[in-house]
This record gives sequence, structure tokens and C-alpha cells, in this order.
Amino acid sequence: MASETIDTAVSLGAHGVTTADALDRSTSTLRERVADLLIRAVWFGLLTGFAEVSLVAAQKFLLRRFEPQALRSFVFLLQGFNPHVVWMTPVADLLLFSLVGLVLMIGALVWPKLIAPRIATTVFAFLAFSSLLLMVRPIGRYAAFLVAAGLGVQSARLLVRWNVFRSPFLWRTTKWMLALVAALLIGVFGWQGLAERRALAKLPPAAPNAPNVLLITLDTVRARSLSLYGYNRPTTPQLERISKNGVRFDRALVTAPWTLPSHASMFTGRLPHETSADWFKPLDATHPTLAEVLGRHGYATAGFVANLDYCNSATGLSRGFVHYEEYPISLGQIALSSTLGEWILDACIRPLTGYQDLLNRKLAAELNRDFLTWISRNDQRPFFAFLNYFDAHEPFLPPSPFATTFGPNGRPKKNLIMAPEQNRNWTEKEIQLERDAYDGSIAYLDQELGLLFDELQRRGKLANTLVIITSDHGEEFSEHQIMGHGYDVYLPTLHVPLLIQLPSRVPAGAKVSDVVSLRDLPATIMDLLKLDDKTSFPGNSLARYWDGSRNAKPGADDALLSELDFAPNLPASYPLSRGNMKSLVFGAYHYIRNGDGSEQLYNLEKDPNETSELSRSESERQVLDRFRVSLKTMVPHE
Repeated sequence: MASETIDTAVSLGAHGVTTADALDRSTSTLRERVADLLIRAVWFGLLTGFAEVSLVAAQKFLLRRFEPQALRSFVFLLQGFNPHVVWMTPVADLLLFSLVGLVLMIGALVWPKLIAPRIATTVFAFLAFSSLLLMVRPIGRYAAFLVAAGLGVQSARLLVRWNVFRSPFLWRTTKWMLALVAALLIGVFGWQGLAERRALAKLPPAAPNAPNVLLITLDTVRARSLSLYGYNRPTTPQLERISKNGVRFDRALVTAPWTLPSHASMFTGRLPHETSADWFKPLDATHPTLAEVLGRHGYATAGFVANLDYCNSATGLSRGFVHYEEYPISLGQIALSSTLGEWILDACIRPLTGYQDLLNRKLAAELNRDFLTWISRNDQRPFFAFLNYFDAHEPFLPPSPFATTFGPNGRPKKNLIMAPEQNRNWTEKEIQLERDAYDGSIAYLDQELGLLFDELQRRGKLANTLVIITSDHGEEFSEHQIMGHGYDVYLPTLHVPLLIQLPSRVPAGAKVSDVVSLRDLPATIMDLLKLDDKTSFPGNSLARYWDGSRNAKPGADDALLSELDFAPNLPASYPLSRGNMKSLVFGAYHYIRNGDGSEQLYNLEKDPNETSELSRSESERQVLDRFRVSLKTMVPHE
């Protein structure tokens, strides 16, 4: 680039122009070319970002699909539409294309023609078409790049020939797009704030001294890994302290071994087969949610979620909340709002650097901060707050010093256990590394819960707050040759912690050893708040286990159902893909019915790890028959 400037100056000097004037003119020309390069990068980046947003909006609002079938899933497309992508995506692509422009400038020091209009336009057009084609599911990634290359070359040739990028047009349209990004940013924040204020203003007055409600779910935290339940590692000293102020349930079960249907049951009291919540379907408005019902009783409702895949607002879980915080406003979230940016992270940056964490992960400390900030602004009404922590969900990457609390080797190197093909190839050492990191993640989360409760105590909030701490599902560490969750209905994924406290209405330090289901949480909350509502939740209040109102004789309804419906079109390598699974737990027994008709039966008192299968045992035939009848009664279509 420098030699090109001097050559231009010499040429001008040969035509009677002084060397100084020639250098000034050539430098001015170089600056113009660099400025033109950068403005083209910004222009292409902004235009590409708006094109991406338009495709997602069409998919979401015109086709009304929950999970993109025509478009490839990437972070903000995975299950829903983050309102902030309308400005985040153009900003992400602007930064990405500008970075490429800077690379071209540096490369031009060696090959000056890199910043020639035709070449630069070809590069930016290739990136733009790549971003859009990568979104289309039927097109493979490499095919997308090949097609994008052809389109980039041809479109650059036409754009340069037609002189589309004449200077006034380029600058004017770029300024318009930048103004639109700023307007969208301000508009999204303004719209959310206005909508919240209007919703709060419409709430009816609450009952005097109505208790607050704090529902906490610890995503992916299983009971058997908590020292609260006798685990031999001190993973939860804070939960042990907190549990002394209420009731601890020792055998609480979820209704599904993965996030969305499990939360749907906790919010509606309905079993998974009674709701629409599924892999590609949100929770619809058929059944009322806790947030809706408590809002009708004057509660200010707010959700703070860290599981951005299956707890975001598009899943239907935000229905009834006047305030719902999900996707963070962060550089990581902005980077992931670009299709090409996400591909570069997964295909280039992760393999080269070994980086495995989620760029947009929200740590427990951030969730605590957001919740405490919100209640500081909303102290005129009782609140119902839902907190969903994601720190113990894979990839297990606890912050220091918890990364080495339970193992000397720190964070594991093979953290992404969601790939089903890996489930049959884990060594004992790798499994132990994962378990160490998982336990460290729980210990970090436990510490942050202790800090949260200390602050709530300092503010005087706990004296009149119904607190429920539980989990949406557990996790397996090869107990049944499976790593992860959502693959089966064995106890490691169904058995979760459950603590309930409310001074004066819940006894302190009590323990319940009976098997209970989290589907009873809505009925329990309504009972403990002493609220009468025409829209009642199904199920029974768990208060019956400590207030003497429990039926003396358990009936068929006391068999606790959990369900797992597999996503369609599973690969052959998917573990335990025997079709949809149903689980019933009653008394000492655990019964599993697989979609292929096979059955399993375990005696949990004699075999808590579910290693001895009893379905072919003659001595257990009557037990098996009773479970078959119970399942037919509870799920008639089975």
C-alpha cells in the first residue's frame, strides 16, 4: 500500500506536479479508498443484519412456528424470538464485517488490490450471502458457502458495473440504517418499560399482608449430588442452612426429565400429556399459569431465567409475568445474534482455543443482582418471582475456586456431553472429571443462594415470603450408560431437591419421606397463600404432609407419573431411543413403560440405584399388573 502511494506520487511528478503535492494527492486517494472500504463493510454488515432479522420475523410471526423448520437453529433462533435481536443482529454483523474490513486493510500492505472496490465488494457479498444461506436448514453448511461464493462474485460484478456504491448513496443509506438501529434499541427498551408500567397499573389491589412468593428452580440439579441429602461431598452447606427454616422433601419427583414440560407442570399443575409443551411447541394458553392467577390477586410478577433455550418467553413460560428477563444485554449475546458469528465460534474459535462455555451464560450472581434490583423498584405490592439458575447445566464450567474444589484437574476438556454419539464412549476418568465439575458448579450455585438469602434477610423480606427451592430435572453420569438428561426416566433425572418455607405456616426443620410430585406446587402455593380462585389448579397441596389433612389410605392417584416424549427424527445413534417413555412411582416400586412396549420394574427400597430389573419376576407379577392398570387410568390413550 505504501509503495503504491509512492509510485502514484512519482507518476504525478512526471506530469509536472511537485513531489509534495503528488504525495498529498496520493495519500488523499488512499484515505478515500480506506474510508470507502470501511463504509462498505458497515453497509453490508447492517444490511445483512436486517435481512437476518426479517427472515426470523417472517418465520416467527407469519408462519407462526415455535422452532424453525425452514431456518437452521442458532442461539436466538433456537426456540424463540428475542426482541433485542432487532438491533443486536445488525450490530453483530456490523462489527463482524468491519473486522473483515480491517483484515483486508492489513492484507493490502502485502497485496494492495485487496481493497480494490471489486474485490472488497466480492468479499462482503460472499459474507452476506453466507450469513443468510447458513440460516436455511435444507442447505448444508459447505454447500451454503459454495453457493454464497458464486452469488458474491456475480453480485459484486453487477454492483460495481452499475456504480451502486457511489459515495452519496453509500453514506446516506448507511446513516439511515445506523439511525434505524438506534431507534430500534431505544424502542425495544422503551416498549418493555412502558408495557411493564401499564401491566402493573392494571393489577387489582392485593390482600393486606399477602405473602410474597419466591419460586427457585436449580436447572439440572439432582438430589443425589447434594450434601443436603447425604451426598459425601459438601456441595450444599447453604441449602442445609436454609432447609432448617422449612420443610425438606426427601423424595420429590419431576413430571419430565427435561426443562420445558417440567416447568409447565410446575406452573399449571398439569401432567406433560395434558399440556402442549414439547420440543417444538410452546406452552399454550389452554391452562392458567401461576403468574396469571397470582397477577389476578394483585401480585407483581417477574421471571429471571438463565436457561435461554427452554425458559425464554417464546416457550410460553413467560405468560402472566409483567416483567421477564431472559437474554442478557452483553457482547456475548450480540456475537451470538449473528448466524455467521455463531458459526465462526463453533467451527473455528472453539476447536482452535478449546473454549467451551456459553458466550451468553448468565451466572447466579448476575441473576441475583437482577432480581434484587427489581424488588427494590417494586416494594408497593407482594411479588411472585421465578428464578431459574443455569450454573449446573452442561457444559459444567464452575468459576474459580470451585473449578478445583472436588478435583485437582480443574475443568474437564470434553464438556459438551449433549452429543449422543459420545454416550457410549466415555471413560471412567472422563466421567469423574464431569462429575467433579458438576459438583463444583453446584457448590458455586449454593454459595450464591446463601448470599441471596442473606441479602433478603437483611432487607426483611424472608419473614413474609413463601420460598420454594427445587429443580426441573436431574442428570445422569453413566449410571445407566447414559450421560446427560432427557434420554430416559430413571431416578437420577427424576429425583430432585424440594424445600418449602413460610414462617408461621410451614413448620421449621420438618422432613417428609413420602414420594411427592412437583405437579402439586401450584395447588400448594394457593393453599399456603389462602387464596380462593375460580380457576383452581389440579393436584393436592403438599401441606397435607405436615398439617394432618392427608388421606389415611393412598389411592391409585398417588402413583406419581413422569413422562418423556422424544423429539421426532432422532438419529440412530440416539441413546435409549425406544420411543416415548412413561414412569410411575408408587410406594417402594418404580415402573417404566417404553414406547416399544417393553417394561421395567425396580424395587427402590432394596435397589435404590435401579440395577436389578424385576419385570419378569413371578413374585412381582401382581405389582406389575397394578402399575399397568394405573397407567391406563392416568393416561387412557397409552
